[in-house]
Amino acid sequence: MSSNMIHATAIIAGGAQLGNEVAIGPYTIIEENVEIGDGCQIASQALIASGTRLGKNVKVHHGAVLGTIPQDLK
Repeated sequence: MSSNMIHATAIIAGGAQLGNEVAIGPYTIIEENVEIGDGCQIASQALIASGTRLGKNVKVHHGAVLGTIPQDLK
C-alpha cells in the first residue's frame, strides 16, 4: 500500500508514476511520463519535466528543475 504525502497545492499529471512513501512539497509540478521511485522527497516549487526518471530515495531540493535543457549552454 502506498503512503505518499502530497501537498494539496502540488500538480501531478495523471500519467506520472509515483513509488511508495514519496513526499511532494507545495507548488511542485510533475508532468506526464515521469517515474519517481520509492522513498523520494521532492521539496517545494520543483518542476519534474516529462521523461524524467528518479530512482529510490532521491532528494530534490526547493526550486529544482529536472528534465529540461540547462539555462547555461556554455
